[in-house]
Amino acid sequence: MLGLLAVAGAEASACSIQSRPFGMLSSGEQVRAYTVSNNRIEVTVLDYGGILHEIKAPDREGRMENVVRNLATLSDYERNTSFSRIIGRFAGRIGNGGFTLDGSRYELAARPDGVISHGGPGGFGSRLWTGRPAACGVDLALTSKDGENGFPGNLQVEAAFRLDGADLHIDYRATTDKPTVANLTHHAFFNLSGAPDVYDHELKVNAGRWLVTDSRRVPTGEIPVVTDILDLRGGRKVGAVVNALEPAIKASNGLDHTFVLEERHAATLRDAVSGRVLEVFTSEPGIVVFSANSWNGSLRDAAGQPLLKGGGLALETQHFPNSPNISHFPTTVVRPGTPLHTVTIFRFGLDAGKDGLQGP
Repeated sequence: MLGLLAVAGAEASACSIQSRPFGMLSSGEQVRAYTVSNNRIEVTVLDYGGILHEIKAPDREGRMENVVRNLATLSDYERNTSFSRIIGRFAGRIGNGGFTLDGSRYELAARPDGVISHGGPGGFGSRLWTGRPAACGVDLALTSKDGENGFPGNLQVEAAFRLDGADLHIDYRATTDKPTVANLTHHAFFNLSGAPDVYDHELKVNAGRWLVTDSRRVPTGEIPVVTDILDLRGGRKVGAVVNALEPAIKASNGLDHTFVLEERHAATLRDAVSGRVLEVFTSEPGIVVFSANSWNGSLRDAAGQPLLKGGGLALETQHFPNSPNISHFPTTVVRPGTPLHTVTIFRFGLDAGKDGLQGP
């Protein structure tokens, strides 16, 4: 665990917050969109799943454009329950049909192969949260009941979205009345250029090790040193990695890997055409990098553009998948009186060339 963040952000600026109806779920529940803006960026969050529907950031010419991929309709979001939203109660995959905690076995709502993915059906991303405007942001709250998908404990979850200059902070907190496990992340797909894919983006990940997975993409417990194409510490074009012939890439049809972080500055994504740069900071020990390997154009975004393979890059800061079954992984256990608290910061800037970054 890297500890909670103390990352100096850009200077604070005045914010405006607007709330509006976004649509009606098939259940009849009303979804609201909260748009928070300052003189740097504009972010729209839905109370349905904590979806990041838009993040507008300037390019080097000052043009404000959306840099996260979204979906055209609310019904599309309902059908695609891990797209651009909060993932829980447990992000990633748990194998063995469940886990044992304090001597008690918990059977989860697993698939026939014994895997539960992203917390199982009806996970946090497909729930309507309680939302309310806050200072330069929005607060979302949710209760996950004891026994939901087999997980023990009534879990009270809060996710606070805040703007600080060109930084978007997501602060996750959770408390429980019974020992349980929890692993929260956000599954936003970034595309800094607006191009059909992100293969010309340069990606740097500050990680010296990664997690090996089995044929079901469940971590085995092996944590080898990054070598060859998986060594992203010096930065590589996303397309060069996704199209590499190494078995670790071909097995996932691209990037779908958990990296073990060496520092709080987890990753940097750059687009040379627009000049936009995204830096990711986190208190979490890992980051899952996923290059939208299965997108095939069957879905369209809010601008009417088809979502093609490689159309976005997810940078999911989190604990390691399958941690409840692997004792040497950092613990994901949450106990009464010992709450979960993690922070991730997405910082948007402009590329100033080889000499570094400048603010927007």
